[in-house]
Amino acid sequence: MHFPSLSFCKVLPAAALLLAGCYSRSDMDSEGGSAKSAPTQTETPEKAPATAPSAAKPAPAAAATGEARFPQVNVFLEVSGSMQGFMPAAGADAQTTQFQQQISEWLSGLERDPRVQQRRYFRIADRPLADSYRAMSETVRRGIRQPAMSTSIPAILDTVANRYLQDNAISVIISDFIYSPANPGDVPYINTDIADALAKSRKDLAVSVFAFKSDFKGTYYPAVKGKLPNCCPQPIPYYMWVLGPAELVGRFDATLMKDLKGEQAHFGLVPAEVPSSVLSRFKRKGTWFVADAGKQAGAGGHAVAIEEASAEEPAEFVIGLDLNQMPELFQKPEYLQKNLALRGNTTTAKVLKIEAATEATRRSGGPEAAYTHFATIRVTAKPRSKQDLTLALPAARPTWVQQWSTANDSKPGPYTFALNRQLDGLQRLLASRNTGTNAADVLRVSLSVQPD
Repeated sequence: MHFPSLSFCKVLPAAALLLAGCYSRSDMDSEGGSAKSAPTQTETPEKAPATAPSAAKPAPAAAATGEARFPQVNVFLEVSGSMQGFMPAAGADAQTTQFQQQISEWLSGLERDPRVQQRRYFRIADRPLADSYRAMSETVRRGIRQPAMSTSIPAILDTVANRYLQDNAISVIISDFIYSPANPGDVPYINTDIADALAKSRKDLAVSVFAFKSDFKGTYYPAVKGKLPNCCPQPIPYYMWVLGPAELVGRFDATLMKDLKGEQAHFGLVPAEVPSSVLSRFKRKGTWFVADAGKQAGAGGHAVAIEEASAEEPAEFVIGLDLNQMPELFQKPEYLQKNLALRGNTTTAKVLKIEAATEATRRSGGPEAAYTHFATIRVTAKPRSKQDLTLALPAARPTWVQQWSTANDSKPGPYTFALNRQLDGLQRLLASRNTGTNAADVLRVSLSVQPD
């Protein structure tokens, strides 16, 4: 991310960075946020929060009605020169960019959403500068009046993760996330830079990355070198990174980030506890019953007693899942079909298919009406003893990340310099804090099968 000048921060030696007003950890850490926002685009940074970030488990984020609530949401809009093309100055015949349309609508929704108790807005220049909703909205609509000098992605992440994620806060960073190390020889270590920037953050940190593409009207600054005026013929990516305590990030993604057209990747979310049940009469095959609920019609549970099953005549039962409180990525049937797995000490039970609810199931009046998705489990042999199983969904890294990454952005296009390396660092850091593989589960449902 660059300012339209021949003197870029990325090429300055460390000693000169401070003189040029560029990021350093000490400079960034000297600035913070407050509950009050400036009414206009002032250049006055706010003081840091009085309390240090806490790794304590956040208080429940659901009201008595079950509606998700968020005590505090911080929004950071990057305003360096490289972002001007997304927010070109408005003229009499100006057309808005996709960035302007989407971000303006999202900010408006956030400002009016009753589930958010407190909001704070900041421009990311050489440090976070307090803004108001009105001023930030005006910047998005009318353009950046005073572009900042080149900004550093690790410094932004360091500051936000370590100073703006106190107990129940969510922070959203809006940026093109173009990161070019000051020393070109450090490009192979971009993943390390990102991990180091977040290393001291709260232990329950989760990060969700929402990716979009927008038309771009202005000067493009490649991460490699130079600048390209009158750009760009193809849409250019921009991102919204959501950071916060894992239990809150998942809820925030499922509510305030809902219905955004684009791509998603999620890191560090905790396994969700979703309403679920074996549906004893819905699309069943074979001879079996729900053992932990008896043989009564329509009963539901999580233990299935198999009377008979073979490869030729398998037993099939359906598990209803309510995934409404999951991020949209994890509600897509194609993602579920590819990644939802049945774990346990058996080779005779597997996930056969995943289906989303239909108008017919929602209006059926049966137990299935309560669920958004249905997982069909096929059992091809009667178990000899009780076998505990887990229906699990890992947050597998989406294929779009590699497709949107490039090692050379001198020719602008629908990709971002070293995006995959940035997410490598993020993924490895959060994986090191969790047990198991680096694709942590975001959903687990306990089941069992047993002989009748």
